[in-house]
Amino acid sequence: MKVNQIASVSSGINNRRNPQGSVYYLGASDFSDARTLNPLLKPSLMASPKLEKHYLNTSDVLVLAKGHHGFTAHTVAGDFQPAVASSVFLVLRKIATTVLPEYLVWYINLKSTQEELKGYGRGSALPAINRTILGDLEINIPDIEMQKNIVNLDKLKKNESILVKQLDSLKTTQLELLLKTKIQNNEQ
Repeated sequence: MKVNQIASVSSGINNRRNPQGSVYYLGASDFSDARTLNPLLKPSLMASPKLEKHYLNTSDVLVLAKGHHGFTAHTVAGDFQPAVASSVFLVLRKIATTVLPEYLVWYINLKSTQEELKGYGRGSALPAINRTILGDLEINIPDIEMQKNIVNLDKLKKNESILVKQLDSLKTTQLELLLKTKIQNNEQ
């Protein structure tokens, strides 16, 4: 099924930041990973009736439309509201009830999907995709239970990766301390 059959695809907006703003203006650098926004993010747009139609909902998905590092997808968390997406994003809204937003993010972020999108990307200086390219992307959609299982397995895998890195860091520290102690003992 194509993305435009399961969600509406719109573009983010281009606006001027204002330190006195009350609306979060999400850019690519505000995400540390697909699920996490920078906790120090501050609102930077002035609220206006014109801006309200662009407010993001927690079921929306942001897809990076420009860049050399791929076209990664992000879920919108409710922690930073109201928020709008900057023009570097395409926004998937009104996602069909048969599709979990987190599953859509997982699928778009797959290496094979990223390679496909890079193949469709336009521009050599800064590769980009547009609404049509993203809307025409084919997504395999299993039943909702399978989607939940995939999303949960993906979360477990990401947590495992974090734990493995932490364990490696602790082992490195332990080994350094052990060797440093051994060196000091040999010098005495």
